[in-house]
Amino acid sequence: MFRKSVILTLVVFFMVLIIFTLNMFLKDEVEVYTDEEMTLAVEKPLFISFSEQSAMEEGRDQTTVYDLSVLGMEIGTYTLVERTLENDVTLLFEEVTNTGWIPYALSLNVKNLDGADFKTWNPEPAKRLDEEVYGSDPTRNPYGVFTKADREILQGNVYVSRDLQLGNGDWVKELRHEIPEYTLEEGVLAKAYWLPPKHQSETWMMTAQEPLFETEEAEDEWIAHSLQNRLDQLNWLTPAGPFVKLSLTDDLRTQLAYGDLAKRSEELSFDNWEPSLFFETMQLISGDSMQQ
Repeated sequence: MFRKSVILTLVVFFMVLIIFTLNMFLKDEVEVYTDEEMTLAVEKPLFISFSEQSAMEEGRDQTTVYDLSVLGMEIGTYTLVERTLENDVTLLFEEVTNTGWIPYALSLNVKNLDGADFKTWNPEPAKRLDEEVYGSDPTRNPYGVFTKADREILQGNVYVSRDLQLGNGDWVKELRHEIPEYTLEEGVLAKAYWLPPKHQSETWMMTAQEPLFETEEAEDEWIAHSLQNRLDQLNWLTPAGPFVKLSLTDDLRTQLAYGDLAKRSEELSFDNWEPSLFFETMQLISGDSMQQ
């Protein structure tokens, strides 16, 4: 019995080692989006296959879905939603779901950023939330803005989460990891992370052909304000709307629970700020509840 246990342990160890090696060293890249100035690509382990894309258009959204598989067994999906708003700002949402039982490493890459200027939206640590009400919130401001020619790109962070049903029946997202640090080399922004089994990752970017703020001073003022007033900044954007930190309840699983904006919409307002393309865009993607 002892010998069988040792053999089984060794088999599991070598399987894990093989998977780790394939994840770390044997990779390829799939381009999933391109326009005149930018390309999005997914760098993935070689053993994960992407299906032919499935595309659909509904209203202002163009959605592209790829099935992910290993040896013919489906292990998740990659979804890209391109949304162009009434003010001509475009939002790109990327979601990867891992429906399998093994973790894998991914890098969501933004290419053709050669010569772009970059401005961080996190020049200093963010102030804590009211922890008696909301508990801890590890999320930060969006990563920052790239400016290339006449185009601005506001890049969000990567949010790794799992769906969770609370004791009251509400479904929320439990944040497991926020990925706020990327690498930029030779014009490629790499958003690299591990995706655990039964989890999903979400990230976003906002692109515009004109400045998001009228002046750099106005942008700096908002960045400083948002770092000190955490309830005013919407960091986690999805096609369904922004997700925000929910207040604590007797259910201990609300410690890192995030839900839709409607649960906290009365606390948000951009009315006291000078009009800007950024604030207009945030109101549009947040829905009517913020425009009351």
